Formats: sequence, C-alpha cells, structure tokens
Amino acid sequence: MTTGRLHILNTRPAHQAAELTSALRAAGLAVTELPLLDIVVRELSAAEQRLLMEMDRYDGVFFISANAARFGLDAAASYWPQWPWRLQTYAVGHATAELLAAAGLDVAIPADRADSEGLLQLPALQEITGKCFLLMRGVGGRELLRRSLEARGAQVDVLELYRRELPPAAAQQWQALTQVPDIVLLTSPDALRHWQQVAGAGALQPAWLVVSERMAEMARASGARVLQAQGADKLSLLHALEDAAGAH
Repeated sequence: MTTGRLHILNTRPAHQAAELTSALRAAGLAVTELPLLDIVVRELSAAEQRLLMEMDRYDGVFFISANAARFGLDAAASYWPQWPWRLQTYAVGHATAELLAAAGLDVAIPADRADSEGLLQLPALQEITGKCFLLMRGVGGRELLRRSLEARGAQVDVLELYRRELPPAAAQQWQALTQVPDIVLLTSPDALRHWQQVAGAGALQPAWLVVSERMAEMARASGARVLQAQGADKLSLLHALEDAAGAH
C-alpha cells in the first residue's frame, strides 16, 4: 500500500499507539506520536462488583470500546473463569469485536456501521421489552445506547471501568514539535476535545481524521477540515489515509 509522505500525528494512548504507528510507517507515512489520552482503571465499588458477580442474569453485555473490552474481560474473570454460558456480547467497533472474539466470545456487531447507531439497528435489539443488559464503558460515556435500549423496554445497568485523562506532558510535547502534521488522528470524542485544548489556535492547521459520523459533526462544528474513517481499527484508518494521500 502506498500512501505518500504525509505527516501523521498519532494521538492514541501510549500503550496503544505502537502497533498503529508501525502500520502507518510501513505504509510510507511519517508518524509522530502525541498521546492525548491516559486510560486510568477505576476501583469498582461493592455494588459495581455485584453486577459482575451476577452477570449470568443478563441477556447481553455491551462493550463500548476496546478498553472496555480489555478491562471488562479482566474484571469479569475474577468472578467467571469461564464466560457465562450463552451470554451474548455486543461490540461498538471492529477492534472491540476482535478482542472479544479472541477471548472466544460470540460477538454481535453491525456489518455496515461500527457505532452505537449501527448496533441499535441489529434485529436482535428491536423487540427487547423486559430484557436486561449490562453496558461496559468509560466514565462519562455516550448515553445514546443506554437510553435507546431503555426506551425499547429493556433494563440497562452501566459499569464504568476507566477514566480518560489528558496526559500532563501533552501540551509540552505539542509545543516541542518542529513540523506541523498534515493530519491528526482522533479516535474518540475525548481525544478530539483534548486536541483542541492542547493545540489551541493551531488545532485547525492539520486535517482531522475521525472515526464516526458523530465525531465528524463535532469536527465540522469546530471549523476543521474533516476526513472520516469507517472505524477506529487499523485497517479502516489506513484506508482513509490511503484516500487522503491520493488526493494530496
């Protein structure tokens, strides 16, 4: 794959950035890493731990991100060495689905839209009156999925497993850059907000590559030049950058 010599700013968390950076460089891109998120695991309360202990009473578990899948599986393993029999899992995003599938779980994910809106279109989630679901996410996550499931008659419990914080070194790292990137990768709404906070007046200089229609709307409202990938997974980002390089 040839993508030209675009300069990309990879803003993924430090522990998640290396694989994507390697793939982008292998595709012929110049890459600088500037983590805009620190993922901090929460200590769960007794009531939150009880949700995990009683996980077999749910009709399905939703994982809102790859971090939710990673931390949720770890937390559940303390009570369930084997995943509860026939407990369906739902993933928002292909990277999240891959983590769940690698753990041997049966994963439902929309084929054509890797976001909450796409998930809500799944046939299995249309008639759900009286069903119970567990939603695993980060603190302050989007409410669309929970509210929509409840509006359809389901009971939804939310388990917030981690917080997203702005790394204290981010502003200094941005100021130390000697070259403004062509494109900044923003794979979550928190990263987008942190980018504006860190870069200030310079935030609009690069184009913003975002991973959902919701983020694209946020970026346009901010005045950015917007590129949109089909998801936050590596392949979707590479395809979007290949298209951008072709137009470069």
